Amino acid sequence: MGDTKRGRERKGMGKRQQRREREMYRALREDDEPSEPFVPEDTELSIGSD
Repeated sequence: MGDTKRGRERKGMGKRQQRREREMYRALREDDEPSEPFVPEDTELSIGSD
């Protein structure tokens, strides 16, 4: 079967749809995860041994 412009266009539409779905999924996942851990202000962090 030969390569047709219509076939290439249809594949391109599918790729655009997949890209949109992946971007939406990533955006939702980023919203669900906190950007940095919560540390109360009165708690001191120490790294290493004292």
